[in-house]
Amino acid sequence: MTQKVDGYLLDTNNCIYYSNALKKQAERRSDEEKRVIQIINSIRSNATLYMSEATLGELIFGAEKSQRKEYNLEQISIFKEAILPLAVDQEVWAIWGKMKAELRKVGKPIANMDLLIAATAKRYDLVLATNDSNMDNLDFLTEIRIERENWAQDDKPPASHKPL
Repeated sequence: MTQKVDGYLLDTNNCIYYSNALKKQAERRSDEEKRVIQIINSIRSNATLYMSEATLGELIFGAEKSQRKEYNLEQISIFKEAILPLAVDQEVWAIWGKMKAELRKVGKPIANMDLLIAATAKRYDLVLATNDSNMDNLDFLTEIRIERENWAQDDKPPASHKPL
């Protein structure tokens, strides 16, 4: 038995691809930007898109260290109205701690912010859309499963269903 995907959590890299693609003419977009914007445009009416507050923090960090700081901060302010940030609450932290301990035990660590993003996807039962190869280490978890899709590299459309 399956259930329709209710939403996706965009990792930082997909947020960047999407945001950058929106500011460019189609012919100037990278292959990753083209794929991500195509998928987002195709699923927007059927699924809700979110980002983690951890992703929001990473985006702000990038803007703060950029040469176009004010412009980029304004773009993030607009972007977060379209892709809503989900709270990193106590339940996310509990999932994060469990995942971090298990991954450390098997020698397959993931950077803290990436793991926090993955924990947010699990907490809110969302499919994680990521192009981050570090997230492949999530496959070594035995107790927690996080469904992932790589929109930037895959030519196949996103799954419309996920297991219960």
